[in-house]
Amino acid sequence: MITIEWTGVAKDDYIKILQEVYTKSVDAALKLDEKIQFLIDNLQKFKHFCPESKKFPRYRCCVINSRLSLIYEAGTSSITIIAMIDSRSNSPFL
Repeated sequence: MITIEWTGVAKDDYIKILQEVYTKSVDAALKLDEKIQFLIDNLQKFKHFCPESKKFPRYRCCVINSRLSLIYEAGTSSITIIAMIDSRSNSPFL
């Protein structure tokens, strides 16, 4: 099975995002966490589940919702989650 690794930045961003959502709605935070876990489960089965970044084909970008995207790199036996970014930003990954 493919292992999932998180960069420190990605993990910190994920925690901050969940805390922000949690302050508004516990249910929304739980749903977001569940949605991301479902995505990670799919990535473990299909490491090329999300499309390549247009500017950086080494990385792949999964849109989680209208405001959040997950950037990852697929290795031979692992997936590294690089960042969690605001989908509305001008990030070069999008």
